[in-house]
Amino acid sequence: MKQVFNENSPSGHYTPGMISNGVLYISGQTSADPATGLPAVGGIEAETKMALAKMESVLKAAGCEKEDVVMCRIYVSSMDYWGDVNKVYSEFFGEHKPARIVLPVGRLNKGCLLELEATAEVHE
Repeated sequence: MKQVFNENSPSGHYTPGMISNGVLYISGQTSADPATGLPAVGGIEAETKMALAKMESVLKAAGCEKEDVVMCRIYVSSMDYWGDVNKVYSEFFGEHKPARIVLPVGRLNKGCLLELEATAEVHE
């Protein structure tokens, strides 16, 4: 196994990513701005963009691209956000369509509206 760290590596007892048997497991990426620790300003669309950018940073640190993502799990504080999340998500991934689930979970850490985790294929 190999731990993957990036410029936004957490201080908690986990790594942003872990590679095992050719698979990258990306830890939950909240919509909190790494500079402030607060949710990205601008509502659910801005928060979705922030979480996806943080996920992409982990992908790049592992030598992967967003097209390598095979599964994405998105946790939202309300299903009312689904349409806006889907719009930003679709723009981010373009023609690539990883498997996905969107789950309403209520309250998220630091007041974020969204958190996501992903699994990606590693090409060695």
